[in-house]
Amino acid sequence: MNKKFSTFIIFLILSSTVFLVGRSFRTSKVPHGSKFSCNTCHTNGGGSARNAFGLDVEKRVTPNGTESFWTSEFAALDSDGDGFTNGEELQDPNGEWREGNEKPGDINLVTNPGNENSIPTSIFDESNNFTFHLANNYPNPFNPSTTIKYEIGNSKFVSLKIFNSLGEEIETLVNNNQTAGVHEIQFNANGLSSGIYFYSLQVGDFIETKKMTLMK
Repeated sequence: MNKKFSTFIIFLILSSTVFLVGRSFRTSKVPHGSKFSCNTCHTNGGGSARNAFGLDVEKRVTPNGTESFWTSEFAALDSDGDGFTNGEELQDPNGEWREGNEKPGDINLVTNPGNENSIPTSIFDESNNFTFHLANNYPNPFNPSTTIKYEIGNSKFVSLKIFNSLGEEIETLVNNNQTAGVHEIQFNANGLSSGIYFYSLQVGDFIETKKMTLMK
């Protein structure tokens, strides 16, 4: 009985190892794949349903294959439909990265191409030149003030505005030329009611908008 039980346990361990190895190769085939591990392709870790990015990966690999599937064509896809390509979310907009090479871009700016709510906050122009990075405000939720931080790639005219949930402009925080580098500004919501607000940064022709919550 003990022998049968031991054999069963060994079988389970070997099966699990094969299962994990069989899946683990895929995260090494995309830029910064290790950042999200199995969550890059699955909704909640290995074994769970595949997300939109994972379904696109599945179309490009054989069941037990180890082929490279990261290409410029795959990078140009927007798997999760959030308006940003897989390449933009994984910091390789042109899909030039290949396994074994140094990871491209900044790993701190990588987002999940399988999650429509995970969008990049760095904007690049058509020539792949860095334009700006808009960080999440901190703290959030906030009361009554919060700090908004952003970085611009070169000297530009910058506009930073606050809007309410109806799209009405509440306040203009920045509206002038600024030099390249990191900038931050504090928004004070004294006199405003609790709710959802938006801060919108425009640098040249590019605009990025993010959400924040005032909780009194």
